[in-house]
Amino acid sequence: MHCARCGSENPNGAKFCIECAAPLQKRCPSCGAENLPRAKFCGECATPLTAEVQGSKFQVQSLEYSAVQEGLAFRHRELETRQDIAERRQLTVLFCDLVGSTALSAQLDPEELREVVRAYQETCATVIRCYDGHIAQHLGDGLLVYFGYPVAHEDDARRAVRAGLEIIRALQSRARQQAANPPLPYGRRPNSLHVRIGVHTGLVVIGEIGSSAKREILALGETPNVAARLQGLAEPDTVVLSAVTQRLVQGLFTCEELGPQMLKGISTPLVVYRVVAESAAQSRFEAAARIGLTPLVGREQEVGLLLERWKHATTGEGQVVLLSGEPGIGKSRLVQVLKEQVAAAGATRIEFRCSPYHQNSAFYPIIDHLQRFLQFTQDDTPQTKLAKLQQALAAYRFPHADTGSLLAALLSLPQPEGAPPLTLSPQKQKQRTQEALVAWLVEEATKAAVYCVWEDLHWVDPSSLELLTLLLDQVPTTRLLAMLTFRPDFTPPWRPRSHISHLTLHRLGRPQAEAMVGKVTGDNLLHDLRGQQIVAKTDGAPLFVEEM
Repeated sequence: MHCARCGSENPNGAKFCIECAAPLQKRCPSCGAENLPRAKFCGECATPLTAEVQGSKFQVQSLEYSAVQEGLAFRHRELETRQDIAERRQLTVLFCDLVGSTALSAQLDPEELREVVRAYQETCATVIRCYDGHIAQHLGDGLLVYFGYPVAHEDDARRAVRAGLEIIRALQSRARQQAANPPLPYGRRPNSLHVRIGVHTGLVVIGEIGSSAKREILALGETPNVAARLQGLAEPDTVVLSAVTQRLVQGLFTCEELGPQMLKGISTPLVVYRVVAESAAQSRFEAAARIGLTPLVGREQEVGLLLERWKHATTGEGQVVLLSGEPGIGKSRLVQVLKEQVAAAGATRIEFRCSPYHQNSAFYPIIDHLQRFLQFTQDDTPQTKLAKLQQALAAYRFPHADTGSLLAALLSLPQPEGAPPLTLSPQKQKQRTQEALVAWLVEEATKAAVYCVWEDLHWVDPSSLELLTLLLDQVPTTRLLAMLTFRPDFTPPWRPRSHISHLTLHRLGRPQAEAMVGKVTGDNLLHDLRGQQIVAKTDGAPLFVEEM
């Protein structure tokens, strides 16, 4: 340790210089901590230790204040800059409005009205979150919702329409639940709430607007205004679409045309549609298949490989095909081609489809398939559904007697009469349910060759993926071909095995794309400038060629 007075070196830990007896440490007047003699500030509490520094204390505080002010000014400039940044994009806008809110305000105490409106908004928000919508504004009892911002999806129009229908069902379900509960004080609870919903898709400019006191990110343009006007045309508990949105969801929903309508502020009449119900089609491809598909082009080698794998499966050498490719590349088309081939041979077809809306719902693809396989309807009571399940299970031989109870629990049905109650832990019940489902699929393969499709594994839930892993271990000794489709961002968790083939689809080459355009539009357009533009802009993606 160096002495500041005489310059001699001292051993570490010494408090006084061994040459001149000068103190080697400086005590802080504030906290009493020991500091080195050359220290200008206390190492414990930052108190100034020299007169020079103490004199500049207020100057330091002034500098700190100036720094804070400069930071605030920078933030203000940043906000002003952000206000000028906007983005042009396509957006699907949903406008939802509560019916009869003025009458409700006359019937209810303001506190009761607030509770009713809060319950309505929470119900709507829960549904909107499920479909990844963004509530841009709460306009009194109305909601302005964006689908496609801040995150864009390939099916934003479908998400908006499904959200609209689900909001109506959720409010109706809430009304039924409230009918069974005691009313609010003074008995002034409304029996039910009704909404009108309008949906329109179009270009907007979206960005931050407003003053420094209140800023909002809003979409400007005709699209939000049209959605609000469409809402005004809707009957209570209905969803009304513009022709633009209807074209985007054609085949996915059953719609009734309401004819041309004049909307306030819009110079030309617009054709509008009322949504009747969601169709049975589970994807854009399935909806297109019902209208008619174009001839398959450029996939002869892939089809040959799939037919070869199917031939092996029919002889008892089960096969698994992992089919990957980007959206629109033709995965579902290959699945359809092979489905048509095996249907002609009398094989059993089982299809599981994962959903982007149910990635966190355990066993969703299986439950969805079972509900369609058992032909459940909305009018079926739980007992009717249970009877359908028991009738179907009677045709199978299961290794465990509790299979009926496990599947009833999976489908949220009451336990079969006379069956012992399930006393398993949640993890054990899940394991036994997976074993029962695998046993069912293996049993199907003993009756006939099975073509089992799992589509869109990039959206699979963890429980279904565990079940699929158990099934793939059983495949080699069964008459079953499992076709698994997914996008490149999904990584298959299964190690390579002799019965597992990985097939990656690539974009069509220009000659193949031209051939497809010729089949879709006719050879005359192919040599036209428009035909060449279609080939160039679709970049070899078959789905885009068909849609353009």
